[in-house]
Amino acid sequence: MPDVWENTRSRWESVRHAVDGGGPGAAVGAATLHGRLGLSVNPIAVTGEAGAGKSVLYDALTQSIRTGDGDSSRSPDIEKHATVLRSGSRRTRAAVTVIPGQLSTQRERALHDTMRGAASPQGIVHVVCWGHNRIWQRGAQRDVHDALAADGVVDQEAVRDWHLRKEAADFRLLVDAIIDGQLATRLRWLVVVVSKTDLFWDRLDEARDHYIPGPPRRESPFAALLRDLENETSLRLSVLPMASRLIRHQFLPGLPAGTSQLDDTQIGALRTHLGQELQTLITQRNED
Repeated sequence: MPDVWENTRSRWESVRHAVDGGGPGAAVGAATLHGRLGLSVNPIAVTGEAGAGKSVLYDALTQSIRTGDGDSSRSPDIEKHATVLRSGSRRTRAAVTVIPGQLSTQRERALHDTMRGAASPQGIVHVVCWGHNRIWQRGAQRDVHDALAADGVVDQEAVRDWHLRKEAADFRLLVDAIIDGQLATRLRWLVVVVSKTDLFWDRLDEARDHYIPGPPRRESPFAALLRDLENETSLRLSVLPMASRLIRHQFLPGLPAGTSQLDDTQIGALRTHLGQELQTLITQRNED
């Protein structure tokens, strides 16, 4: 019988096939909540490192992004949304909280207010981007450059590896707190959304193997943490590729930029599959 990670890899590959083969491309609809719809509210938290694309992911799922829209912006404060996720005739009411990624008093307050008590989330969308985080501030860009220069190498791979180490350390804090029962005591499911895959679609196998557990001796620190979460909890877990919009990514000033390898239709297919996955996770939770 396939284990959970074989099933997770199979789901990942089915999404890749749909994107590469021209599968369903219409984005899953989601609209801002208006009025009382008679649906139960499903609290969801969106977490992840700064610059991973949390806010733009929410905008993509709610169809707030259109082709030709301007650049995204930094979100230093907690964001709270009331939303209805739609998939065909199915609709699910969700209270979505996007937690700031950068270390700040706002983030600490958001984690405390969102992850504890009776209003804690029943689902977490944890956003990662295989080291393609955007560094918003010039001072922070210089800090990363200087730290890498001290080791002798400043290139795209060095920047990506730097972000991946930070990403794993951030995820460890979340995983340890969930396992120890310090945060999100009502949690039922967690999906790792690997965003910005349009920038590295030609290396999607590497990204998949970094995030989805496989042979333990070859697992990345992130995948090992996800395996710990599966071993120590009864959460439903999922890992899916995603791209919210066509972007041009600059690792650091002076380094070559990365550009999207997908088109709008393919990105629409990624949104469709992520929306379907969220619907499935929420529906299974409601049927328990």
